[in-house]
Amino acid sequence: MQNEPVSITSETPWATTLFTVENPVHRDFREPLANFIYAYEKRHPSGIASGVTVDIKTGLFESAFDFFDQDDVAVNALKSFCAMSVMEVVKHVNAHSWRQDGNFSLDFNESWFHITRSGGFHDYHNHPNCSWCGIYYIDVGDSTLENGCNCFFDPRPAAHGYTDYGTAYLDDTTRVDMPPKDGILVIFPSYLYHAATPYFGDRDRIVVAFNASIHYDP
Repeated sequence: MQNEPVSITSETPWATTLFTVENPVHRDFREPLANFIYAYEKRHPSGIASGVTVDIKTGLFESAFDFFDQDDVAVNALKSFCAMSVMEVVKHVNAHSWRQDGNFSLDFNESWFHITRSGGFHDYHNHPNCSWCGIYYIDVGDSTLENGCNCFFDPRPAAHGYTDYGTAYLDDTTRVDMPPKDGILVIFPSYLYHAATPYFGDRDRIVVAFNASIHYDP
């Protein structure tokens, strides 16, 4: 019996995947988007326009949560790109149950932008009441992996509570830092806690973010 082979099977039930999509026409819309955003800020000079969770935001301007509702060509183009990208991700991850009749819709529950200036950051948080979230880099400014990047945290709260030689497969990574790049959209599940680390630079860091929900309409 001791020489009998052991049959081992495996499953990966709680994997969390981050998706990145590069906008092939970002250069066409970067300047119009930035101009629109700066004009918006001038109309709201008091600071964080949304007025939400201001205690975890420092050194940044945040718009109200209706950015994708603005009547602007560049904003509408970005909205369309984000909607298409999210739907492709949703179809991919739900391939085993996705219906092909087309009776589904995507809603942007909230959408907003940040202008982060030197010394600014956005602390640890997640986004409830939606299924998918996105961060689109309009202009990363002077940010790098070590300066003003978006980082995502291990969603398994007890995974690193104990370590020994048998937990080496977990390694010691409790967060993933996303390389900042103009024209990249990062799509992630809403339960994933994340943050924008402190940013230092002469140029502004500008991103657009959104929360989306997907509905099936029989």
